[in-house]
Amino acid sequence: MKKLWISILVVLVAFPMIFQSSVKAATPISIIIDGVRLSTDQAPVMVNGRTMVPLRAIFEAFNASIKWDQKAQTVTATKDNTTIMLKIGSKTATINNKAVTLDVPGLNLKGRTMVPTRFVSEALGHEVGWNPKTQVVTITTSASNVGNAGPVSNIVAQDVSDFGDGRDLQVSFTRAVNESLVDHYRVLIVKSGNILNLSSAQAVASYNYSTVLPTGTNPSIKLTSISRTVDGDSIKNNQAYVAYILTVGKGSNTSVLSIGSSSITLVNKTVTAINNVQVNDISDYGDGRDLSVSFNKLSDESKISSYRIFVVKANNYSNFNLTTANNVSSANSTLVSKTGNNITQILSSGSKDTDGALLKTGVNYRVFVMAMDNSNAANNVLSSVSSAITLTNIGVSNITVSDVSNYNDGRDLRVSFTHATDETYISQYRIMVVPTSYYSSFSLAEANNVTNANYTAASTNGTSTSLTLSSSARDVRGALIKNGVSYKVYILSIGSGSNSGGNVLSNASSVITLIYDSSVSTVFNLSVSDVYDYGDGRDLRVSFTHATDETYISQYRILVVPTSYYGSFDLYAANNVVSGNYTAVSTSGSSTNQVLYSSTRDVLGDLIKSGSSYRVYVLSVGSGGYSDSNELSSASPIVTLFNNSSLKAVTNLNVSDVNDYGDGRDLQVSFNHATDETYINQYRIMVVPTSDYSSFSLSDANNVSSANYTSVSTSGSSTSQVLDSSARDVRGKLIKAGISYKVYVLSAGNGNYAGPNAISGESSAITLSANKSPVISVTNVTYREDNGRILISFDKSANESNISEYRVLVVPSKQGFGTADALAVNSSYYSSVTPNGTNPSTFTATRDVNGNSIVKGIKYKVYVLAVANNSGMQNGGLSNSTEEFELSSGRDGRD
Repeated sequence: MKKLWISILVVLVAFPMIFQSSVKAATPISIIIDGVRLSTDQAPVMVNGRTMVPLRAIFEAFNASIKWDQKAQTVTATKDNTTIMLKIGSKTATINNKAVTLDVPGLNLKGRTMVPTRFVSEALGHEVGWNPKTQVVTITTSASNVGNAGPVSNIVAQDVSDFGDGRDLQVSFTRAVNESLVDHYRVLIVKSGNILNLSSAQAVASYNYSTVLPTGTNPSIKLTSISRTVDGDSIKNNQAYVAYILTVGKGSNTSVLSIGSSSITLVNKTVTAINNVQVNDISDYGDGRDLSVSFNKLSDESKISSYRIFVVKANNYSNFNLTTANNVSSANSTLVSKTGNNITQILSSGSKDTDGALLKTGVNYRVFVMAMDNSNAANNVLSSVSSAITLTNIGVSNITVSDVSNYNDGRDLRVSFTHATDETYISQYRIMVVPTSYYSSFSLAEANNVTNANYTAASTNGTSTSLTLSSSARDVRGALIKNGVSYKVYILSIGSGSNSGGNVLSNASSVITLIYDSSVSTVFNLSVSDVYDYGDGRDLRVSFTHATDETYISQYRILVVPTSYYGSFDLYAANNVVSGNYTAVSTSGSSTNQVLYSSTRDVLGDLIKSGSSYRVYVLSVGSGGYSDSNELSSASPIVTLFNNSSLKAVTNLNVSDVNDYGDGRDLQVSFNHATDETYINQYRIMVVPTSDYSSFSLSDANNVSSANYTSVSTSGSSTSQVLDSSARDVRGKLIKAGISYKVYVLSAGNGNYAGPNAISGESSAITLSANKSPVISVTNVTYREDNGRILISFDKSANESNISEYRVLVVPSKQGFGTADALAVNSSYYSSVTPNGTNPSTFTATRDVNGNSIVKGIKYKVYVLAVANNSGMQNGGLSNSTEEFELSSGRDGRD
């Protein structure tokens, strides 16, 4: 008896292990009923070669009623005239009370009652198929076999383009076995993870599927930009999808849903667009060799083969697009190999624009760059357009250098050159002194990187420049210029306007080494004063202390220099002044205190007179063997001679940066009025770019146009004036941030003194800064249509602190539109929304930006403009547009 119980116990322990070994854990099994995958909470399993499925899932799929007897462990299912009864663990079942034998009995698995799929299906009159390779059980119900062409098969979804919408998705499949029963196929796109069955597939709205007609061949359809998922969402990149095909029968024939395709996620193969296309005029050949094009490579170049550069005449660029670019002849573009790095390409002498004309000076161009996919032109990517550029000849010529003094600094070096023949696009010249030890490696790239402390700026005034450098002048390495060092000099022409950034470097000058000769020395303590009112040289007194050692000095020469000539006056110029244009003084005594004569002339040969501003120099003239070793003193202070109650200049001139508008409203000018304003009509505030400082004088001030200064009345004893937004500098350019200025105040005479005006000393230099943060655009601008109305919503800006309002703008899609256009829209033609820290509610738009009603027949886009308040800068703020749309209902545009 004891042995019997032990045997029973062994069998009980071994039985579950035997059962477990019979349940295969192989590839997951799928149950497909009439083309629809059966969803179960317990996966089907294979037991002794038979597929077991949860009883409730299979019977409910067949619309059978179920009764479960927990005590007897028996399930009874009824469908139409068929009743099936199974007992868990028993190989005997009944169909309409008739006993049948099962290959595998029902069983419990993880709390679920599992029944054999084939027995249940065939007992209810359905056909069962098994594919051991794919582990798929296919069940065809008796209802589907009546007038049913059967489901399609072999559904394949592919990513074929890079538009970021339905055009990227292509679906192909094997047609139904009997197409004579098929009216059409419906291509249904479902987000991966969502379940689609026959009833839900038949309920999908017509605008959310694509229709394919039977043709007797296996279909392949590429979807469109407006194709949508069964949920009505646009198809887009970075979303996984599954494709189903609904076979729709003719007449009373039934519809069948296929199984789903493999999941596919659309990806934009070219990753990003080309950006930062820059153009520069770098030479003076008068052809394509003058044009340098640079751009940032694609972040992923694996899908492209090369780049093409297109040079387009500026008046044609707005019509240039990807289609146009693809059709341009290879002879009219420049092919550039991908290098793995950002690219800079200098074009060739034979380079042509897209019209086939050779590139040349004087023509305004814009440039595009296209990334090429030679295997699929649909993947080509076109950059945004570059700034405009006009190639010009902007190089200087005739550079000469000379040693003119003995200061042992930059004042010993005089540089002369002829300006470029066309200065339309030149803002200034930069004189660069290069030690010859560095000469071999000096280039345009290095010249562009020299800091402003290490070059001397020269204006574009006149046709040539002859300039003695200053005592603080430095070479391009930052070292002070000095004797005993060999140098070469270059001139960098700085491009402006459409040629901004297109700088040109001259050839080098001859080598010069500055030498110091101390035999002849200069005078010191030079001073000047206005002592009379004759209106000529007798009004000017000049005093100075003689040189300490006059052994090699034959005489002194007093040189009166108009301040308009001051910037270019040096020893070289002093040595060339003719005898009638200076006053000679002997070396007798230790000092000179000389009032000049009525006939005294300035160095240019003009009689000295009231109302003109001068500086005075004294030239020590060498004697004997030192006759070629003259020395020039430093300049005196400026003196302006006046008659009688001569006009006085203002004092205590100060400037400050007080706002952040990026224009004249940022600049505050304060000064004390002249002590005697009897003969002063007004004061004129003149803002001078520091690049013009060396040549700005009373004569220049008198010639400044009234539009280029700010008038101030003589009321009160002082002025503190903030300029306005339209204020301009003396050259007529609007005042703006990022440019260095100095300010002068001109006392303008009245009555008999309307001519001899007085100019103040210069202010300290000031560069206006713009510290305000730009406004941040809104995002996710969307629209929807409701009975002919446009309902708009958007997500607020990430920072609303510097925004006063949002403007919602409906724009005809053919109309060009940017930030400047948005700001100019009449307030009656947009909707205004006040920021309140939350996303605005959806609201209705009825008019476009031109004031016209929104109607059918016209395509529109919607923008939202974030408008800056006083603490923000309107540097952008315009959102991306919505996609193009057209009303499907409402008034027609012809009404």
